[in-house]
Amino acid sequence: MIGKDVESEDFVSIHEVKKVLEERKKQKELTYEQQLAYDHAKKFSSLDKSSEDKIIKALAALDVKGKPAIKIVDVLPKNLMTLKQILAHENRNFSDAELEKIMAIIKENV
Repeated sequence: MIGKDVESEDFVSIHEVKKVLEERKKQKELTYEQQLAYDHAKKFSSLDKSSEDKIIKALAALDVKGKPAIKIVDVLPKNLMTLKQILAHENRNFSDAELEKIMAIIKENV
């Protein structure tokens, strides 16, 4: 959006994006880009808020916070290869035991 200053930046899950856009849709018609984002969020948000919160809290206990935690919640990797690809951009190497714990958290809450 041209001419808009970024006031703050925070990582949010697809479920939260869907919720925000639903509220905006009630107030006024969504722009083209917002409608595309809303359609995408409707199609791909698969968890409810409580399940997301449980996974994010459990990931925080394993020191996986912020962007990677949100990405894990959005993608819900089904195998270790996908999980490794999500975590590849982190400045940290995860042991096989840590990866298995993360996969167990996902399977437990899905």
